[in-house]
Amino acid sequence: MESDKWFCSWSGGKDSCLACYEAMKNNMDILFLLNFAVDGRSHGINREIIKSQAEAIGIPLIQKVTSWKNYENDFNSEVLKLKEKGIAGMIAGDIDLEEHLDWIKKKSAELNIKYYEPLWKRKREEILDKFVSDGFEAIVVCTIDKAKILLGRIIKKDSISGFIEDAKRINVDLCGENGEFHTLVIDGPIFKKRLEILESDVQNFTEHIKIYSNKWILDIKKWELKPKH
Repeated sequence: MESDKWFCSWSGGKDSCLACYEAMKNNMDILFLLNFAVDGRSHGINREIIKSQAEAIGIPLIQKVTSWKNYENDFNSEVLKLKEKGIAGMIAGDIDLEEHLDWIKKKSAELNIKYYEPLWKRKREEILDKFVSDGFEAIVVCTIDKAKILLGRIIKKDSISGFIEDAKRINVDLCGENGEFHTLVIDGPIFKKRLEILESDVQNFTEHIKIYSNKWILDIKKWELKPKH
């Protein structure tokens, strides 16, 4: 497995990032991050910030603007192109949604590629603890109504206990596995530079097709990459 070439299915959030890091620690050769911006946005945020994030990490990003209607066809097309570049497998950060794993298995069989799910069936608090203990930091950039108090919160080592406490209090999945919230990773051991948000505001964001139609996003207007101390 280690000698194969891989891509990471990339949302920019904590789970895909941690999955990527776990693969790196297993000496897996990750050549690309593959990101799909549905209706021009990635989890509601400006897709351009994902490009900056990939630059901060130093792994080439392939980003495709798509729609939910065209998502599967576009996924197939992009993965087939990656296979032409020698890619043999994909890395994903799913935790325990069976339909997500079923979809990955389906794509693996159809496209004849391997898959690696290092977070699968791990406990939520274990994942969060691993994320912050390894030195990653993320910011909550999208939430459903119920989880709006989490919007803009920084997830890092010295604030993780308060984050978990608040998530439990409002009764949402601690990792947002059901879409209750999404994150953007801004720093960590795989980052060569830190992603710093300079200007943002809160906006209502509605996705009619998704299970939670009414969402709130941290609309990031300005950001920059800064040297790490």
